[in-house]
Parts: sequence; C-alpha cells; structure tokens
Amino acid sequence: MTRLHALKSVLLLFVLSTMLHGCSDNSDEVSNVSLYQQPSPNAAFISGCDPIISDAGPSVLAESFRGSFGSLNSEGSCQFEWPEPYLATCTEPLAQGAPDLRGLWADPETGYTERIEQCGNLVVIVGPRFTHGGYATGDQADGVNDYVATGTCDRPISVALSYEHNSLLFQVAGNTLVTRSLEVTQQGEDELVWRYGPSLPETARMRRYCNLSVAP
Repeated sequence: MTRLHALKSVLLLFVLSTMLHGCSDNSDEVSNVSLYQQPSPNAAFISGCDPIISDAGPSVLAESFRGSFGSLNSEGSCQFEWPEPYLATCTEPLAQGAPDLRGLWADPETGYTERIEQCGNLVVIVGPRFTHGGYATGDQADGVNDYVATGTCDRPISVALSYEHNSLLFQVAGNTLVTRSLEVTQQGEDELVWRYGPSLPETARMRRYCNLSVAP
C-alpha cells in the first residue's frame, strides 16, 4: 500500500467514526483497563431495574422487529426526544456469548446518557436524538443503517455489528470504529465504556440507572 493510500484509509476511518457520533475533543489514548472480574449477566443491575421479559404468551423473536427502529420515525421526521422501548415485547434470549448491555446508562461526570435494548442478536442503542439498531451478525446489511447522531437525519451511515468477548463492535470493511464494552469496577458495579475514533480513545464511562429522572 502506498503512503497516499494509507493516508486515505486513516482519513476514511476518522470520517466514518465522526459520522457515527459527532465530534469529540477527547484526545486521550485508550487507557490500559484491567478487568477486575468478568461481567456476569444481570449481576450488577440495581434492584428493580433489571430487564423484565414476559414469559407469558407466544414467543416473540428478534427477527420480527426488523425495520421497526431507527432515528427516522414513521412520520418521516428525525428523532428529537426519547422514544418508548422498542423491544419490550421481545422474548428471545440473548445470543450465545453476547454481553448483557441492557439498561439505561449515564456518565456521572459528563451526563451523557443512552439506553441499550437487546433481544436475540438484535441490539438497539437509543439517545435523545438517535436510535441506532441492528443485528450483531458481522454483516453490514444487518447492522446500523441509519443516520448520523446529530438529530438532523441528513447523512446516512451503514455499519456492521458484532460481539467480541465483553464488547459490541461497530465496523466498516473489517475496521473497528466504535466499541461499547461491559467492564466491572473494584466495587463490583457494571460500567459501560464507550470508545470511538481511529485510535479508539475512551469517550464515556457509564453506570446503570433506573430511569431518566435519576440519571445525571
């Protein structure tokens, strides 16, 4: 690969990662995080905040929700407020090996907040101005096919999703642009660590909360 082609590849990764979550002035490199223990599903959910999945009635599979989520609503307008949960009626167990990222997450220092829903291999990440969802198959066609998270819905994005150990990966052409990783503190509390950009610097370190009224 020539130097020009290598430079173009780096610039492409930067542009795509910026498209996913806007700009950040956090220039710190990824810290060498030591996991104190492997996260276990639901281990650190606050009492009363754990996902409630109904076992009554017929089975509802993740595949049945295809096309029912995204930043563009049914009226053709871009999302501008928090939507109701998308997967509340989905009963399919999480895909084998998938970390349990479900919950409302907020960074106590910055107040950055997002909600993660999962069912089967489907994951939906919701913020006040975006809904990025897709199936974690590693196929870009199944992944996030939505719009830049700016609340304008004027720039499309297409990103593959997959799980690796305790992380959800966002990839384009095999290159990882964004990760959300479930880690555990010394106190045994779950943290969701969001990293993005060409060198994947840490952007937010979030804790679970019950609802928006108690989030920072």
